[in-house]
Amino acid sequence: MMKIQMGNLSKEAVLKIVQMKGPVIPNYVRKELGGENLIIGAILSELASEGKVKVTHTKIGGTPAYYTAGTESRLQSLVPHLNEKDRKTVELLRQSRVLKDSDLTPLLRVSLRNIRDFAKPLEVSMRGQREIYWKWYLLPTNEAEQIISKQVRPSVRAEKIEVRAPEPTPVRKEIKIEMQQPIIEVRKEIKEIKPEPVKEKEKPKERIKEKKEKIIKPLVAVGAKKPEIQKELVMNTEELEKEKNVFFKKIWEYCKSNDIQIVDYKIIRKKSEIELTVAVPSRIGSQEYYCKAKSKAKVNDGDLSSVYVQGQAKKLPVIFITTGELTKKAKDMLSRDFKGMIVKKI
Repeated sequence: MMKIQMGNLSKEAVLKIVQMKGPVIPNYVRKELGGENLIIGAILSELASEGKVKVTHTKIGGTPAYYTAGTESRLQSLVPHLNEKDRKTVELLRQSRVLKDSDLTPLLRVSLRNIRDFAKPLEVSMRGQREIYWKWYLLPTNEAEQIISKQVRPSVRAEKIEVRAPEPTPVRKEIKIEMQQPIIEVRKEIKEIKPEPVKEKEKPKERIKEKKEKIIKPLVAVGAKKPEIQKELVMNTEELEKEKNVFFKKIWEYCKSNDIQIVDYKIIRKKSEIELTVAVPSRIGSQEYYCKAKSKAKVNDGDLSSVYVQGQAKKLPVIFITTGELTKKAKDMLSRDFKGMIVKKI
């Protein structure tokens, strides 16, 4: 491990500043200790990789801030750096403590996914139906459970809640709530969820009727090809047939057979390229990934580089699904430069 030190800029000195004053950005540390922002940024990045500091999603002047575990309450000092819409959402969640995603307006749903430092998602499953709830980040999980249980069955008192202790890295809890009548099983997974795309304004002639499934239109860049309509989470056989896309069906079946949940997707090219956000189950809970699926005989280093950069931009780990073989250069780059990136051939 590289040891960084220049004058007063030792890792220990920088860590102490973060512990005492965090959340802070490199420029603040520079004012305290001197030195260059570039060196300070490198020290902070190394501390983050070692798990000694955490990085915020909220940015100060375009720069993320750094803080240490146990000082989460200070994150509220970052609220003034949010836009006005997100500041109002933070205040609403702080007062409400728990919000049900499906009860909110599309604007609020997007805003909650933007304020990931303050809004923590909980996934509740009852009788095969899943609902997303958002809790205030400082609200203890057991209190959130009680609030959600009352909202689910306000007239029925829960007699017993059994919580299985999570693994040392707590991400997921299995929760069983036994009630008088009927018995309801609630499975809660805590995970970061990628912000939903902002909806386009619908034209009167292009309105889509909402029946069983909700339709989401992602924001389309000027001059870009209009993407396929995205659908939430579950598709039945009839809806899958309507896609009339052999490659998409192949990807969908692969995810289904491996218990991978498709959170959302965008078909870039009908026969060869799909962009997805997926939730992959693990022993410690679901992990969200950015996924690119390509139907291609040979996958080169450029393909991997492009997908890796897109995943980094979304701050998500990457899964690359392909029908082809990796070139030798791509294999070398995968093992050397793209550690943590998962490549699956189907």
